[in-house]
Amino acid sequence: MKKKVMSLIIAAGVLVPSGDLVHASLGDDIINTGDNYLGKPYRYGSAVGNTSSFDCTSFTTYVFSRHGITLPRTSIGQASVGTPVSKANLQKGDLVFYDTNFDGVINHAGIYAGNGKMLNAQSTGGVKFTDAFSPYYWGARYVTARRVIKEAPKTAVVSSSSATSAKGQTHKVQKGETLYGISKKYKTTVANLQKLNGLKSTSLRVGQALKVSATAPVLKPAPKKAAPAKTAAVKTYTVKRGDSLWSISKRYKVSVDHLMKVNKLKSSSIYAGQKIKL
Repeated sequence: MKKKVMSLIIAAGVLVPSGDLVHASLGDDIINTGDNYLGKPYRYGSAVGNTSSFDCTSFTTYVFSRHGITLPRTSIGQASVGTPVSKANLQKGDLVFYDTNFDGVINHAGIYAGNGKMLNAQSTGGVKFTDAFSPYYWGARYVTARRVIKEAPKTAVVSSSSATSAKGQTHKVQKGETLYGISKKYKTTVANLQKLNGLKSTSLRVGQALKVSATAPVLKPAPKKAAPAKTAAVKTYTVKRGDSLWSISKRYKVSVDHLMKVNKLKSSSIYAGQKIKL
């Protein structure tokens, strides 16, 4: 149905790429990169960049780095970046997090692969696809999810007349480049590049010449979000030994992102005696 609607729009001379399409393209690329390492053994503390073995976050950090996305090294750190996303709205490439010890501390991360599956490096089986919400294990330990892939603005319009009159440009694909990275460089979209070059997938080859600007869309700025209302009084909490930013957020029913923002924290590390604004 989506393909039929897109075909009708293109026939009318107007292309309306969406943020969901951009996310899906990069999400597929990330999963495709990760499954190159299926079966690699699990080793706790494995260095990022070592592809002979992985732990859960050396795997996620390395895979996302191949697509220009930098992540913190720890699962707690990764759970505090990006945008929170509900289980019902998960898309390929979202990060999913778990508390395997039931102690209120996130200690495992994986990459959502669609259809209820995740791609992760785990102590049993190494790098593998598994049921992200299995009632026998992962489902009971699931905590939250984060989207670190930036979506494109929701509305972008290009007329057919401006497309044909614009001067074309080409880009020669370099080693390690992705269609998403090239689209960001030329301020266009993955969907637009696929249409310009007649691509049916996001796969590229080194040395390939891509048309990049003949129909570059003019993006409308997203509406500004209203600033949150200021509260009259600021509550604080004194950190106790054994506390984590995650456990404090659960206790006071706020997000880790909120605590990091109001306290101007650059990481999720805290210490006993520290005053935390709530």
